[in-house]
Amino acid sequence: MKRLRNRLLFCTLMVHLHYFSYAQIMTLNGSVFYVNGGTVFCNGGITIENGSSLTNNGLVVTTKNSTFNSPGNFEIASYSTVSGNGGYTVEQDWINDATFNGDNGEVVLNGNLEQFITSNNGTITNFNHLQLTGNGTGINCRKTLVGVDATTSANGYLVLNNRELHTGTNTFTVNNENPIAISNSIVLNDEGFVSSLPNGLLVRKTNQQADYIFPVGSSDGIRRYRPVAIEPNAATATAYAARFNNYQADNDNFNIAQHDESIEFSNKLFYHTIKNLSGNVAADVSIHYIAQDDEEWDGIGHWYVNDSKWKDVVGSTASAQSSFSILTKSAWNFPSSGDAYILTKTANPFSIPNVFTPNEDGINDLFFITAVNLKDYNLVIVNRWGEIVFKSDDPNQGWDGTSGGKKCTDGVYFYTLKAKQGDNEITKQGNITLVGK
Repeated sequence: MKRLRNRLLFCTLMVHLHYFSYAQIMTLNGSVFYVNGGTVFCNGGITIENGSSLTNNGLVVTTKNSTFNSPGNFEIASYSTVSGNGGYTVEQDWINDATFNGDNGEVVLNGNLEQFITSNNGTITNFNHLQLTGNGTGINCRKTLVGVDATTSANGYLVLNNRELHTGTNTFTVNNENPIAISNSIVLNDEGFVSSLPNGLLVRKTNQQADYIFPVGSSDGIRRYRPVAIEPNAATATAYAARFNNYQADNDNFNIAQHDESIEFSNKLFYHTIKNLSGNVAADVSIHYIAQDDEEWDGIGHWYVNDSKWKDVVGSTASAQSSFSILTKSAWNFPSSGDAYILTKTANPFSIPNVFTPNEDGINDLFFITAVNLKDYNLVIVNRWGEIVFKSDDPNQGWDGTSGGKKCTDGVYFYTLKAKQGDNEITKQGNITLVGK
């Protein structure tokens, strides 16, 4: 076993390691260094600089167990290259200013203090596998992008465990299109999640008709884990993005008091940002929340920028899974009018007219029941002899005053409606006057 103490400095050397090597700080300065199945263990930091090359097919570990300044960092600097299929275990910051080829390897960020993924010149690190571990709590649970985006590769995985990947205003992209390319702890109140500030995003590439989980949350203020699930409606190459905003939507000028009449009020605690970045594929979009903490909600609102108000995402359905309540909008087409979404209480308006005038003047030409959130809908209209002139199980379909393709005569007709609005059973009977002239 080779024991290398204090500081390793290599200048235009080629070194092969097959066993264990120990040091306080390792600096590669214009050198070529191979780790072939062994372990390099540094109780300080590792710096690869001045055009050096590190090929790692073993394990490279750097810890904070050193008296040197800023111990535990792994830094790639000044035209250097790091490659190979080996692993990296880093207890403090990952700093990449040059070239990192993750190949089939894994980077484990295992610090108990907040760790940074950063660059001094804007270099984006494309990890293969990235795993987050450690025992820190609060802000020390975070692995934080600072001034730079990051990705995992087309074959790579993001393993959050119970840690927080904080993108800040940056973007973390998971390029692997496998639905399970992100994994996390789902123990209640100890979940792993991705948090972001405005403009920051978690991006996922997709190519399957399957649930892609966006494990988004926040530890700013009250800690909340409120994931989003997106199930594309076609097995087409697509990219979606999500962010959890752990504060009232008004803070971002999405005024919750500005909404259409079908919304009674909206969630003041948080809202989500959800985007279809490429592919133009409709998807089933599900927002998870905890009713015990967030109140009960029965609808989803979508912010329309041009109208400066929230509008109801009509037809969302409710379900539950474990501790979460879930609201889902199927076959959502992601209108370009905005990407903010909020939990809502629907106002449940209900109006049945008593007269309509199907004279094709564009005004009041249909007998139409105005309501939201109707299901199990059954409407039957008969004439005064009890003959059915119209029936429908579609709450979005109105009667145009015809029967069998012929105009009905003016007069009084009778309707019977059976339906559900939310959990409420509705049974109504009444009459409608048709005035066609």
